[in-house]
Amino acid sequence: MKTKLFLLTIATLFCATFTFAQTAKGGMLLGGTAGFDVQFEDPDNYVSIDLQPTLGFFVADNLAVGGTLALGYGKVGDFSSTTFGLIPFGRYYLGTGNTRLFLQAQVGFQSTKTDFGGGDDATSSGSIFCAGPGVAIFLNEHVAIEGLLAYNKYGGDYDSSDLGLRFGVQAYFGGE
Repeated sequence: MKTKLFLLTIATLFCATFTFAQTAKGGMLLGGTAGFDVQFEDPDNYVSIDLQPTLGFFVADNLAVGGTLALGYGKVGDFSSTTFGLIPFGRYYLGTGNTRLFLQAQVGFQSTKTDFGGGDDATSSGSIFCAGPGVAIFLNEHVAIEGLLAYNKYGGDYDSSDLGLRFGVQAYFGGE
C-alpha cells in the first residue's frame, strides 16, 4: 500500500510539472483581480475597493507583458472617489508546478474624480507605480487563483502611497 501511494505521488508530481506549463512563450492570460487598500496618509482610514481586469501575453517563457484596466471606488463619510486607469504590466514567474510565485511591476496613468460632499467635485490625474510579489495556484491546466501583495505609489495632483492585497482569477491559454 505504501509503495502504491509513493508511486502515485511521484507520478502526479511528474505529470504536474508538464501539465502546468501555461507560462510558456506564445500563451496568454485573461482574468482580473479585486483589491482592498488602506491609505496610510489618511488618519480617517480611507478604505477603497478596486477591480482590475487583465490581459497579458507571454513574450518569453515565464515572462508576460500586458495591460490592466483599473476601476476603483472609495467612500468615507460624505467624501467619495471614482478612479479609472490604464496600466501596462510585466510579470515574471518563478519555479514550476501548480503553485508558482511571480514578481509583477506596473507603471501607468490614472484619473480620479473626487466628490467632497455638498456638490464639490474635483478631478485629478497622474502616474501610478505598483510592484510586488504574488502567487498563482493552478486549480487545473488553465485556471489559477492569485494573490498579490503590492506597494502602490501615486503621483500627479495628489501624491500618496499604500500597501494593497489583491486576489483574483486568471485563465491561461496557448503556449508552446
